[in-house]
Amino acid sequence: MELAGIWDCQNRRCNARSARIRIHPGELQAISAVEFCVIQKGKQMLKEVALTALASIAKSTKKMVNGGTVQFWTCLNFSYKLRNVETTTTICNELVNMCVSKGTQFSANSLLLIRSANPSQIEEALIGVHDQSMARLASMGQNGKQLQLLIIILPDQFGSYGKIKRICDTELGIVSQCCKPANLTRLSKQYFENVALKINVKVGGRNNVLSDAIQRRIPLVSDLSTIIFGADVTHRQPGEDSGPSIAAVVAFVDWPEITKYRGLVSAQHHREEIIQDLYRTTVDPQRGVIHRGMIR
Repeated sequence: MELAGIWDCQNRRCNARSARIRIHPGELQAISAVEFCVIQKGKQMLKEVALTALASIAKSTKKMVNGGTVQFWTCLNFSYKLRNVETTTTICNELVNMCVSKGTQFSANSLLLIRSANPSQIEEALIGVHDQSMARLASMGQNGKQLQLLIIILPDQFGSYGKIKRICDTELGIVSQCCKPANLTRLSKQYFENVALKINVKVGGRNNVLSDAIQRRIPLVSDLSTIIFGADVTHRQPGEDSGPSIAAVVAFVDWPEITKYRGLVSAQHHREEIIQDLYRTTVDPQRGVIHRGMIR
């Protein structure tokens, strides 16, 4: 690849014949051929500036490996600074457009109207959105479906993130994406791009895959259908004589790409190092042997 043109300081113009700078393919991927003029003096500086600019172009045109799907979504705003409906609607539109541009299949219309809520009534607001979304889906004949994504604009004051995630993840079973109001007011494309990557993974997509995995070049793993597990047990701090230990198991579920992982967590006896609920069987008089546990 060649970049043509540097700034001719004497004639104060860009002279494409005055220099040609070669960039090896390994220095910048996903760009075929670009002619680039930069107002700058010196070949090395031109090369550095051009590489930065071309890398930005390459990043802006890249898409996820696999886009997830978001058909039913809405937005709940807890920020007083973003109470204007037009502002929150614009924010959501920008985020949706960014997700679509990166490859996520994202419905342009929210399931429920975008709304604001009192930050002192977080639990009530989240439960209300959950109940209303279920009722709305039932009226649409989508029984058994639920809200696929809840975009949450956090309160202006810090300290509510943990509570919101606990309610959404463990009590309501809603996939949520929290955004700080200070980051949204600038309408930064870089910020929306970062959030879009997070959303895509949460809704079942994949942002990247190892090239060696796609080309089946990982020793042993690529040769045969393989699954690799990771497991660990976390204990209470020394001196605490009660309370359970926490066991966790994780494994990838998309061989040969080995990109998607699933994890399970289980509480067990205090300071027990061996994972007790890893695998077990029970016998049911009617169903026979039932496989249970974290691996089954």
